[in-house]
Amino acid sequence: MNHRIPFFLAAVLLCPGLFAQTAFEDLIRENPERAAGVHHSYEYLPSVETPAPAGYKPFYVSHYGRHGSRRAIGRSAERAFEAMTAAREAGILTPEGEELYRMVDAIHEDHIDMAGELTPRGGREHRAIAQRLYERYPRIWRDKSRRKVFVQSSNIPRCLLSMAFFTASLDDCAPQLQFDFVTGDRYINLLAHDYFEGDSISAASSRLLSSMALSSIDPTRFMQLVCIADTARVHAVVKDPYTFMYQIFRFAGMRQCTETPDADIFSRFFTEDELIGWYRCYNSSTYNSMGNSVEFGDHILWAARDLVQDIIDRADAALQDGSGTAADLRFGHDTGILPLAGLIGLEGPGDRVHNADASDSWQSFRRVCMASNLQMVFFRKRGAEPLVKFFYNEQETLVRGLEPFSGPYYRWSELKAHLERRIREFSF
Repeated sequence: MNHRIPFFLAAVLLCPGLFAQTAFEDLIRENPERAAGVHHSYEYLPSVETPAPAGYKPFYVSHYGRHGSRRAIGRSAERAFEAMTAAREAGILTPEGEELYRMVDAIHEDHIDMAGELTPRGGREHRAIAQRLYERYPRIWRDKSRRKVFVQSSNIPRCLLSMAFFTASLDDCAPQLQFDFVTGDRYINLLAHDYFEGDSISAASSRLLSSMALSSIDPTRFMQLVCIADTARVHAVVKDPYTFMYQIFRFAGMRQCTETPDADIFSRFFTEDELIGWYRCYNSSTYNSMGNSVEFGDHILWAARDLVQDIIDRADAALQDGSGTAADLRFGHDTGILPLAGLIGLEGPGDRVHNADASDSWQSFRRVCMASNLQMVFFRKRGAEPLVKFFYNEQETLVRGLEPFSGPYYRWSELKAHLERRIREFSF
């Protein structure tokens, strides 16, 4: 087949050995839905919690949650649907291609006038996360002296609804809680601030994805499966097989969020190697665009300075004698939680590697799936300073470069000093 590569797929050189076998491939083979990366629905992984040091009791939590599973944003759904519709109307689809059209159409149907909106699955994710937070630390929510919960949210509807589901679940568990809700442009700027020179980062992410796709993906099998064996007719409609296949790959990842019946495009139309190949390209581009990469991490982490300061200020206020605050809750986006994790220095989501090598150690389906969340739980003991423990996606997480007091528990004074140093470090 005569493939024409578009401008957006212009090639650049890649690092040698980039596509070596790594453990993430087995995780995708185990569950192909993980290939959706940032569109992967939330996976709760139970774990054993390290007990607090003797005498310490939980009393306050600071939380950031990405919105739950949603529909595709903007024209993402339309591009895949329009490409398949054009192919169908031109009569170039095979019987398998007709089946692919049916699946794309079914998922697209759920997107009509609903682009970017939270799905029912996204609501359930937040209800469950809140329920588990309550069950993990009932003492926080039953403290009669601490009933106030301050809730900040991005003003995008999927975040507001995630906030509603999360707080409704807490209210079901502890109806004595008193919630104070705020939203607006001020809060989206706090919770998911634009990056320093963000346009340059976005352009570099597109180039990275394009170069990796050209070096690792062969669309021939996919095109022969869904399109007839008439090169001229197919080429007249599908000018660029790479873009066509990628549009279907990206849109297919939304099926798990919408829970559309009988529309599992990943398993039906992509081989395991193709899923892994596209995931690697998309994962590295994702990491480059919002993670702590060697190439652009400083400019991305810069955007989380005010958010980290807000966490410090509200925690200090909650630690004061007479404070009635049980929790500060925040609801935002992937572009907010990843820079936050990076600026704090969380091991795992905040790790720094080269962008093209990201998939060897950093997986978007683990680090920034739908409903990803960061929880800072504070513990106190009479006569001792407070301790803090981090959970990222409900897993105990350490802070790189900071010595714990015990296990995963940090002295608040030392953690606060670390966070203030990080803020100063990125004040350029």
